[in-house]
Amino acid sequence: MSTVVQLEYVGDLAPYDEEEAALAEAGASLTVVRAADGDALVEAAGDADVIWVEWTPHLTRDVLERLPKLGLAIRWGVGYEQIDVAAATELGIAVANAPAYCTEDVAEHALAMLLAVSRQVVFRDRQGQQGLWRHGPAKQKRLAGSTVGVVGLGRIGSHVAKVAAAFGATVLGYDPVVTSPSVRQVGFEELLASADFVSVHVPLTAETHHLFDADAFALMRPDATLVNTSRGGVVSQAALVEALDAGRLGAAALDVFEQEPLPADNPLRGRDNVILTPHEGANSPQSGRDLRRAVYGATVEWLRTGWTDAIVNPQVRPHARAGR
Repeated sequence: MSTVVQLEYVGDLAPYDEEEAALAEAGASLTVVRAADGDALVEAAGDADVIWVEWTPHLTRDVLERLPKLGLAIRWGVGYEQIDVAAATELGIAVANAPAYCTEDVAEHALAMLLAVSRQVVFRDRQGQQGLWRHGPAKQKRLAGSTVGVVGLGRIGSHVAKVAAAFGATVLGYDPVVTSPSVRQVGFEELLASADFVSVHVPLTAETHHLFDADAFALMRPDATLVNTSRGGVVSQAALVEALDAGRLGAAALDVFEQEPLPADNPLRGRDNVILTPHEGANSPQSGRDLRRAVYGATVEWLRTGWTDAIVNPQVRPHARAGR
């Protein structure tokens, strides 16, 4: 019987009845463990054929080299920076994700944050909760006729672009890899200089780490808004704070951060022009069901056939460890 190990993070995915039933039909069992670090992970999952990764600990090269049976590592989500894909490929380990499970949810969250800034919803709510009524000016901005720049034109970014256009916004897109016929694509610098709102939808890679740094913020309009629902590391938090303090950026709406949870004393807190949500843009009952089915579905397919379309490193196939 094959062994699937779930690296549990906080326990909010339990119970795993649906997963266990699907795996049992494929001749596999599910073991749920928690591990504080890589050593504990190896001790708990040393015999695993498949590992499901929520958040931590990460599957680094050192960890992967000590998992001799591992054939498939799946990340619960779209991003998979928790797994060293290059090392996994060298070792014959397939890496998979759930690329489509939360497209609408994250796109809607990004647009909700964008609209909350443009209509000053959160700012006025904070005042209303204090008993204030139209206390001072609010900097509302009409989305129709504004320019929305979408950085990253994958599933989520393309959906944001589509809905923003439906609101009557002019949409510009930037993506060095993906071509979208429905979006006018421009260079990164042109997008930053033109957009009233910039919504970020790129994975965290060596190339995108701190894509938004001091130089990027210097190109943006001083009344522009940055919306980030991708990964915290795409934005230099120090540069963002500096830009806000200096008035070189109008507002920011963030669902993701370089350090999570966001520390209580973080300088982004307590600002009228900043909206913060706790990395939950992907969350909904519908997306949760989709995620579960994507993860165990890809696992069952791999166990039965030795492959699944959810694999992100297809170059591993000629020397992949057997899935059957």
